[in-house]
Amino acid sequence: NIMGVAHGTDKHRLLAHKAAIDEHLNGCGIPVQYTNVFWGGRSEIKPSEISPFAYREWCRSIGVDPEQMRD
Repeated sequence: NIMGVAHGTDKHRLLAHKAAIDEHLNGCGIPVQYTNVFWGGRSEIKPSEISPFAYREWCRSIGVDPEQMRD
């Protein structure tokens, strides 16, 4: 799983930032399977979940051994 957190007070700006992150991941061949936004005392973006199978496949496609990423 990949998780990104952004803090701010401008909801539209944070949503645009989140959309850009998801678009970038999809553009790299990492499909985003789940994404959510949680608003609390601070504006926050919390995890975008990516399939571990897709992540391993993507690692291999760029010449990275996914098992080396476990540490």
